[in-house]
Amino acid sequence: DHAQSSEDFVGLGVDEEQQSYPVQVRHQGHVATIFVRKDEPILQALERQSTLPTNPKARGENDETNGGKSSLALSHIPHECRRGNCLTCSSRIEETSETQNVLANVDNGLSPTVASELARSGYILTCCSFVTGPGVTLELDQNEQVWDIVYRKRICDTNSKQIATEAQARLLRRVDEENVGKWKRRMEEVWKRGDGDV
Repeated sequence: DHAQSSEDFVGLGVDEEQQSYPVQVRHQGHVATIFVRKDEPILQALERQSTLPTNPKARGENDETNGGKSSLALSHIPHECRRGNCLTCSSRIEETSETQNVLANVDNGLSPTVASELARSGYILTCCSFVTGPGVTLELDQNEQVWDIVYRKRICDTNSKQIATEAQARLLRRVDEENVGKWKRRMEEVWKRGDGDV
């Protein structure tokens, strides 16, 4: 395993390294390590630090031999939080991470149901999550997966389908009650055809 030195982390002084925790971040097949300060949201650390690589060739290494680390090469960290687009800074905590070292989704403004669903699924919002120790690995840019979990999956569960069916039935009944003559003609046609299809 590649021993990490302070030169492996871009833009980081020795004092800052001692007051911060290393976080490995992955994005579209690229891997880099950043340091997140105590009491600093992960997104702020991503923005603060350069994700440009230290020069592995200058150290006599290449991307394959430098411990699997390379630049994320991001010109833009995936988020639109400040534009009011919540969930766009979503990241997944890798299963190999020390999950107890992540203080996730603090004061995020989400409903308790949504927040607990994110936590249960292993996702965090980097704008309101903090690192409290080493050993954390994150996969960035998970907003589509989180959107599916929060909105599409919840709409498709059994309870939601039952609620939707009941709401549709109430709406159809109300429309029929407001148009009794039309309903009566439709029911007579169904009766004549002998099918039960309303």
